[in-house]
Amino acid sequence: MATLRCCALTLLALTGCGDDMASPIDGRTGIDGRSDGVAGSMRFVLGGTAPIQAVARRTGPSALAPGDGYIVSPRQAKIRFAAVAFRQADGSKLGGGDVPLTDCVVTYDRAMPSGSTLLDCPITMPVGEVASLDLAFDKAMELLVSDGIAGIYSDPAVPSKYATTPPVGGAGFVPYTVTIGGPEPTRATPIVFASPITIAAGSTPTLAVTTDMIQTFQLVVDAGGTTLTASPGNDPIAVFGGLSPGSSHFLSNASQIESYRIGSVNNFRSMRVFYDADARPLFMMSPVTCGVGAGMGVWATGTFGPGNVGGRLGTDVAHQTGWAQVAPGGSSYDAYYVMAEPVALGDTTMVKCQATTTPPMPADGMTYASGAPDIATPDAVTPLTLLAK
Repeated sequence: MATLRCCALTLLALTGCGDDMASPIDGRTGIDGRSDGVAGSMRFVLGGTAPIQAVARRTGPSALAPGDGYIVSPRQAKIRFAAVAFRQADGSKLGGGDVPLTDCVVTYDRAMPSGSTLLDCPITMPVGEVASLDLAFDKAMELLVSDGIAGIYSDPAVPSKYATTPPVGGAGFVPYTVTIGGPEPTRATPIVFASPITIAAGSTPTLAVTTDMIQTFQLVVDAGGTTLTASPGNDPIAVFGGLSPGSSHFLSNASQIESYRIGSVNNFRSMRVFYDADARPLFMMSPVTCGVGAGMGVWATGTFGPGNVGGRLGTDVAHQTGWAQVAPGGSSYDAYYVMAEPVALGDTTMVKCQATTTPPMPADGMTYASGAPDIATPDAVTPLTLLAK
């Protein structure tokens, strides 16, 4: 599961809770001869964003300092999604293997309105009970960075692929290959459904995948202070999916979502939250301000797989969002957090936390949607502003 870092990749379920989420998905089509299946599609949509700030075109290079790092928000990206695995509750794959996606090259474009459809990709889905998905994408991708505020541009004409002088004709796409996760050409992370869905015979399904690349990519300055290069270990695309398009929010204590120099924001903190179509939070990458944390994010479930706690993430009727921080090892908690749910861009909320191995039990025994208790004497309070939605 992804951690909260500048280069995060996360996949999560876009479903709610309860019996109404056991949605029928129908049809009878062979999947590589292994089982009956259904002809459906994966719809890729744009996640949270904000208006791109208009700035004057720079006429000269930005100043670089040796060893500096920058966190940037790619303006565009081209990513090929390769395959989907449909997993049962025991972890086995329905149909016996992965289901390929054909010619599924998605162009992420932050200039489009949030929720815009980027691409529909046909796929054949196996029949059965689905507890989770694995969505695989090519590690080799193309990125376009054009930030007139920080003065950082992707430029295929320079050896390092990134420049501080605006390229003639504007920034262009440059290649980037994810290096984490071994030598395999693709990378996959799980979509875990809050309740299993049923793929049955009779209708044509569409699964929605929402993409997010706000402040996910790190660049570093060389020792000579002259060259910007991509940092090893970047994981620049955050995605989540489910039966209908949802949304993503990005909060931080910085003032904007464009590039920033690491260290320029005092005690920088950020948070990424993913919601379903009814604005219920389903997954969060939260800053660790109490306890130690396992770096695995928190889910809107009481459990996450065998031996793993999920996070109990939920927003109650009073618009208070609570979650329990998963401790190292994944089988216990070490902190409880609560905040007032921000609504509009520019809203600032106070994230309260308390270090504890016994966070309050939700009223329904599952998530804090059933009530998120306030913290009277928090160990830490962090202000975060909603910058993208």
